[in-house]
Amino acid sequence: MKKTAIFLTMMLVSAMMAISSFAQRPTSVPYDNEPLRVFESVASVIFYLVLPAAIIVLYIIWRRRGNK
Repeated sequence: MKKTAIFLTMMLVSAMMAISSFAQRPTSVPYDNEPLRVFESVASVIFYLVLPAAIIVLYIIWRRRGNK
């Protein structure tokens, strides 16, 4: 009986959270489901691929030098 009550309570809470998340979606903002065009220009390749990779590599190098 106790497991059933917990299960029903969790189902009710998750349903309420799902409803509230849909209620907060603004209607005036256009939503496009178009994928990100990373390879369209050189600037987007640098911004989305090269810079994050460089930041990660530099962070790893910085952490290894700090441990020595």
